Amino acid sequence: MGRKSFRGRKGKSKGSDPRSNGKGYPETVKDNATFKAYYKNQNILPDEEFDEFYSTLQTTLPTTFRITGTRSNAIQLREVIQNVLVPSMQSIEVDGQTYQPPMSIPWYPDNLGWQVNAPRTVLRRSQEFSKFQKFIVSETEAGNISRQEAVSMVPPLLMDIKPHMWVLDMCAAPGSKTAQIIEAVHANDLLNEIPTGLVVANDADYKRSHMLVHQSKRLQSPCFMATNHFGQQIPTMHVRDENGKTVAWQFDRVLCDVPCSGDGTLRKNEMIWNDWTQGQALGLHRTQVQIFLRGAQLTKVGGRIVYSTCSFNPIENEAVVAEVLRLTNGALELKDVSHELPELKRKPGLTTWKVMNKDGEYLTSFDDIKEKRQRFRFPASAFPPENAESMHLERCLRIYPHQQNTGGFFVAVFDKVKPLTAADRVHEGNQIDAHEIQQSETKEEELVEAVGGGDDEEVTTPQAEEQTTTSLPATTITAAEETAETKMDETPGSKRPAEESNNQAKKKQKQDVPKIQEAPFQLMAPDNPDVQKLTDYFGIDPKFPRDQYILRCEESAKNRTIYYCSKSVKAVLESKDLERLHIVNTGVRLFVRQGSLEDSNEIAPFRLTADGLPLLERVLVDDRRKIAISDEEDLKTLLMKVMPIIDTFSKETQEKLKNLDVGSCIFEFDVAKAFNKPLNKSLSLSLPIWKGRSSVNVLINKHDKRSLCQRIFGVTGSDNDNTNNTKVNTNNDVDDQSKPQDQQTSASKETTTAE
Repeated sequence: MGRKSFRGRKGKSKGSDPRSNGKGYPETVKDNATFKAYYKNQNILPDEEFDEFYSTLQTTLPTTFRITGTRSNAIQLREVIQNVLVPSMQSIEVDGQTYQPPMSIPWYPDNLGWQVNAPRTVLRRSQEFSKFQKFIVSETEAGNISRQEAVSMVPPLLMDIKPHMWVLDMCAAPGSKTAQIIEAVHANDLLNEIPTGLVVANDADYKRSHMLVHQSKRLQSPCFMATNHFGQQIPTMHVRDENGKTVAWQFDRVLCDVPCSGDGTLRKNEMIWNDWTQGQALGLHRTQVQIFLRGAQLTKVGGRIVYSTCSFNPIENEAVVAEVLRLTNGALELKDVSHELPELKRKPGLTTWKVMNKDGEYLTSFDDIKEKRQRFRFPASAFPPENAESMHLERCLRIYPHQQNTGGFFVAVFDKVKPLTAADRVHEGNQIDAHEIQQSETKEEELVEAVGGGDDEEVTTPQAEEQTTTSLPATTITAAEETAETKMDETPGSKRPAEESNNQAKKKQKQDVPKIQEAPFQLMAPDNPDVQKLTDYFGIDPKFPRDQYILRCEESAKNRTIYYCSKSVKAVLESKDLERLHIVNTGVRLFVRQGSLEDSNEIAPFRLTADGLPLLERVLVDDRRKIAISDEEDLKTLLMKVMPIIDTFSKETQEKLKNLDVGSCIFEFDVAKAFNKPLNKSLSLSLPIWKGRSSVNVLINKHDKRSLCQRIFGVTGSDNDNTNNTKVNTNNDVDDQSKPQDQQTSASKETTTAE
């Protein structure tokens, strides 16, 4: 969610304000009396602990990161950090102060989450820390490391994701949690299999939805799909299951990490100190309830949904949980996860809280609002329900910064234990005809729209067998409802009448995001000549499914790029409701046509992409297009020279290259010996290569080259390395020309594979 920027006053020179930091604008004063009083009155912590909580908020958040990628690659990179880098950083002293080396986050599984304890100034001034910093920068550019706030790693860990599951991330951008989900679905990659699961990452903002593509590209999952919808209006669709039966698409796991006021991020987003008001939570409450309720509808019976925010405010947290528990009428069960992630320190959820009005007065219930006009300003569901104790709201997780030197977060985990929708009842074996199902699905979508619609509005609650009409208690919206961005960009003092805001919010809610005309995805026929040509040329296993290749193109760019998708993505692409789904991207880019469509007699019409290499390597039956190189100088030449001449390689490598026809091939190299200290696991590197008549070209982008050179040789690579200037188009991150420019800028691809 966007925040307005704070600029220096007009006419003031740099440094003229006594609070100026020398950059032309005042330093942020990390103190907010209203914020402090509000949360003290909410009794979120005992008085003696609150002071520690507040003082921690005023300190800088430590840097944390997560090792990303396929299981095999993540383990290899962890080996480098643990056995090569960290041992050289013990008890580093700078200006008389000793700093500890980076440490693994104790509650994150398999030592794949890390925390850097030294501030950035120290990282630059110490030779050992500086080397580590350069390593982190290069690996982040290559997509092998994700700088992610530690507490935001928690929700995906509590989802208990398995490789066969269908998972939905409803408000996914920028995509760090989505990456965790993809990694969980691919947890069995060492078994050399494509998961049967599906990951759908959705975001309401079109440009931000392309950030999901950027984040996911490092993982190159054929099971991934990015979509662009309002979270509360993700469409109802129907797909064929493994038995060929058409069913409503529902998910085994749903992550509902909703837009929020974000005051849990105060340690890194300092402007919140200036901007914070209690009205932001009230303005977002209705939307949060809607998104969560829609997520509950899309969760299978027996499935799990996780609701989370980076806010301390109970109006965005426990109040939303309580309202959705009420609306779902026993279909959801708030789960006790106190035994999970045992080393993560957390506090229980609140069972009572207060609502503050604009005059700073606290209201404990909707009945405290005496004037009818004022009732339009507060959602009734923002107040504690009378049966809060029986809802077990204490099972929610509240993560506070002072407990483990983190940011703030709220997480609640639910199991869906009873039918809520028509799809649920069909799954339970109830006989419902197609017309009744269609009516029920429409009513389910209308229920989400009507949440908080007003005192007199009646909506249909579809979980009842007889589809009765029920009047929801008043959950009216505030004048701040529209969106967080609109709220913050309002001219001070200008307020719309509550009724007008209510009507406009309803109008917005009835339509989804404007549909961008993306180039369509089309499944290729199994007997397509290009599929056969590629199978023969690379030696692809005949058992590798041939009905999951897809194209994304307009007529002018037909057959330019070939993707590959999983069986689960194929099921979605074959849905009769596909036009309802705004797909931003899906599938793994395997091959790009080298030359024009008229070059039908070309020996090697397609080149292999770095994106598709990890997938393709699994299914090659022989080494007809592989070359094993053992000379370290050959690898250095390949990575640090632009289109090196074949004669510059070692005699052994020259011989192998000269015996290979022109076209795409794969170089394999064991780089474990390049490190000064032994690794517990072998580290192998696979690179996509275009072999020309007299030279070769490595088909990876400059970020990957820089990362590999830094990791293996301790240098950043050649400054002249620009793969876009070579004869062969090696920019593997540029998709079909029909895609928008934002989508053509993507993440880099690292191609390390397990030996």
